[in-house]
Amino acid sequence: MTSPFLEFVRFSLNDNATVPASVAKIDWHDLLSWAKQQTIAGVCWHGMQRLSDIDTNKPTDDDVLEWMAYCAQITKKSRKTNERSIWVYRNFKKEGFRSCLLKGQGNSIRYPDPLLRHSGDIDIYVEGGDDKVIEYIHTIRPKAKALYHHIDFMATEKIPIEVHYRPSWMSCPWYNKRLQRFFEETGKESFENMITLPETEGQIAVPTWRMNVVYELAHIAHHVLREGIGLRQIIDYYYLLSTHGIPNAEEREQAEKDLRHVGMRKMGGALMWVLTEVLGMDRQLMVIPPHERCGKLLLREIMAGGNFGRYDDRLLGGETESKRKKNVQTLWRDLRLVSYFPAECIWEPWFKWYHFFWRRKHQ
Repeated sequence: MTSPFLEFVRFSLNDNATVPASVAKIDWHDLLSWAKQQTIAGVCWHGMQRLSDIDTNKPTDDDVLEWMAYCAQITKKSRKTNERSIWVYRNFKKEGFRSCLLKGQGNSIRYPDPLLRHSGDIDIYVEGGDDKVIEYIHTIRPKAKALYHHIDFMATEKIPIEVHYRPSWMSCPWYNKRLQRFFEETGKESFENMITLPETEGQIAVPTWRMNVVYELAHIAHHVLREGIGLRQIIDYYYLLSTHGIPNAEEREQAEKDLRHVGMRKMGGALMWVLTEVLGMDRQLMVIPPHERCGKLLLREIMAGGNFGRYDDRLLGGETESKRKKNVQTLWRDLRLVSYFPAECIWEPWFKWYHFFWRRKHQ
């Protein structure tokens, strides 16, 4: 690991770590620009607050004010997203649907300062299956766009809401079938797994640790294989494991069994390698053995693309408007990654055709 920025992230995540020598090489404005691309400015700010005793390249007052101003924006949006998450959950409950909040604000509670996790959309998993949930959403928004795993609901205070009837999916049909059965099984307990979000009243359900170990990795895999991935989702998993503590033998055996069963052994191994070798997570926290070759690929994808691949300038760029260009981009990614994750890459074109006919049926 040679990037001073990555070394600083590692320092920021580990409160007992010493300040890395590479801090002397960091331009604090450039670090902020990079942290914005990776949507981890709040994580890096946690590290900057521990630099008061350094003598070399100490952030100037202007540097500190620039960081504080941006982190204030993150905090403001987090408060608003927390409030709207509770509002969405309560409204589905009133309508007779059990639900739980996926990733996002549910992940933030594991951070040292939950309000400094960069918030995004609100994703909520609603029980009932695709036909029932889509039918309900269409009574409110008849033209809402339905995809295989979620339907676009509305944007409240400029925060988009996605209603999931499937938390995630796999392109490979047999692994996808296993994954959906896993979500049905673990979802029942997750709908009753209540937490309190910071500075809110009332509680909201979130996935259990067992469900999140698989779901969060499936979410990462989806973006690695189809769009691109940034450090925010990787750090979410870091805190998922580190705040849970060292898993006992039964938990580790169950987690490894679940990940292998749904075809995510290599992706899980790649993530474990990045978490331990790059970000300094305790190896005792791993839920599956690391996979160095896939881990190095994952690290390259993180550094090349930023958050959801938006800054990836390879081939056609990270974000393209044309469907044709997006399809070419996806095909190119499949060809580039097929030797690492063959099942998903080979079956991905088939899934596109299946999804095309599925959407025609559910519009």
